[in-house]
Amino acid sequence: MSNILVDGGSSINILYGHDLDRMEDTPELARKMILPKTQSLLYGLNRSEERLPGAVTFLVRADPYNVVTEFSVLDIKSSYNVILGRP
Repeated sequence: MSNILVDGGSSINILYGHDLDRMEDTPELARKMILPKTQSLLYGLNRSEERLPGAVTFLVRADPYNVVTEFSVLDIKSSYNVILGRP
């Protein structure tokens, strides 16, 4: 992934659905990786709300560490592939 935003003020890690679809051979395989969460909503600064279909977990390499990280999947368009939040 090339467009990653590290947002120190965010408390959520986001992986966009179109990028998750590109990670597997078919979008159907990628969508099977999503673990559903109960009624998860994400509220934006413009007071819009987006329903999150669930979360996926990946091993993220940040030299010299490997960290298991949970990403909330968000099905909207973005100029970023991933947003890493660090509370």
